Amino acid sequence: MGEAMHDRSPDTSRNRSATDERVAEPRSVADEWLGKDRSATDESLQEERSTADELLDDEQRVVEVLDERRADAQKVLREVRAKSDVRLEQKAEALPEIAETLPEIAEALPEISAKLGRVAEDLKGTAESADVVASNCAAEVATLTEQLAEIAEGVAEITSTLADERHDADEILRQERRATDGLIEQQLNAVESTLTRELREERQELQQERQATDEDLATEREHTDEAVEHVQGLLVEERRHHAHAARGVATRNEFLGIVSHDLRGPLMTIAGVAALLDQQAPNDELGQRMHAWADRVRRSVNVMERLIGDLLDVNSFEDGQLRVVAERLDLRPLMHGAIDAFQSVAQAKGVSLEADLPSEPLMAKHDPHRLFQVLSNLIHNAIKFTPAGGHIRVRAERAGRFYQVSVSDTGVGIPDGDLTGIFERFRQLNHLSHRTGLGLGLYISKWIVEAHGGRIWAESKVGDGTTVRFTLPEERRSS
Repeated sequence: MGEAMHDRSPDTSRNRSATDERVAEPRSVADEWLGKDRSATDESLQEERSTADELLDDEQRVVEVLDERRADAQKVLREVRAKSDVRLEQKAEALPEIAETLPEIAEALPEISAKLGRVAEDLKGTAESADVVASNCAAEVATLTEQLAEIAEGVAEITSTLADERHDADEILRQERRATDGLIEQQLNAVESTLTRELREERQELQQERQATDEDLATEREHTDEAVEHVQGLLVEERRHHAHAARGVATRNEFLGIVSHDLRGPLMTIAGVAALLDQQAPNDELGQRMHAWADRVRRSVNVMERLIGDLLDVNSFEDGQLRVVAERLDLRPLMHGAIDAFQSVAQAKGVSLEADLPSEPLMAKHDPHRLFQVLSNLIHNAIKFTPAGGHIRVRAERAGRFYQVSVSDTGVGIPDGDLTGIFERFRQLNHLSHRTGLGLGLYISKWIVEAHGGRIWAESKVGDGTTVRFTLPEERRSS
């Protein structure tokens, strides 16, 4: 793994170039956005002003408004005239009846006169009584004739009166119409004057608003230019810091690659010498001491290997290069393997290490190598912080759609305020004296568990031990 990290270092220049392009991109985007925004503002303002000018200069609209007002006035005038015509028609309704009666009376008068004449002639030859009757009849005829003449004169007078009334009504109607026309003309003139004044006031207000808008726009653009310049300065500063950080990251990656590559050679030599020392040890007291020395050297080599592996794993995680090769496997063999690997270490410290696993398979999709790394970190921490005489239990059980794996110990425990912080990078507990690592084990374990779609957390109480749990999604076989 160290050689792989070392081989990636020549790509540093290409990464820096890509970083410079990404940092410079926001500045061009900001300039482009500012130009588009100002162009859109100018177009919108020009369109608004053109519309306002059209509304103010559109004489046709003013004519239409005046026509509407004239139509309303004429409608009112028609209603008044209709009422006047109704009153005149009511007065004139009696004239046709009287006019129709007068011809009939006139036609009847000659006939009545003729009959009376014949009656008078028939009575001339009679006795004196007949003369009296004739005289009376003649008097009556004369009286009737006078009454008929009076009636005729009354009809003529009525006709003349009706004509005078019609003439007066027509004159009154003409006067009312002239007054109405004058009133309408006054109203139209008032409306035109009001519209002209309102248009003038609106034009003045629009000019004032335009002036205020121009001033505000100029101020806003000035502030925008200042903000853009400030942002561009920040982008330049950020670019400088980003380039510095990129150089630091590249330097760190190169350093880790070199360290991992150069340290593993001497570690392999030390491990080989320890193995040779263990093989060549005699069967006496000195040989036993040599076995113990060789075992201590091997444990130190393993610790160094784990430290180098943790550093390289963290580097790959932060670079987004963590790869999980998952397959559907039973969890129980993996857990037994992890327990067997640490059984001798637990016995050497006087701590019991046990498994509590179900009899049925625990089929989950996982990367056995990465998951073995998680279990190794948890079991190693449990052994490290559990005093002699304590015990550690590794469990696995179903929890809904997940399998829950836990490692419980009877060690010193963790305060409540540190239960989440222990999964941070380089985090070690201050109240513990076992500072033999880098504080990366739980940080790496969290990355691996979350990459599998699960989560990890700790439950503890100072003096009563700690339990670290993590979940894995159950892998169901498709039907």
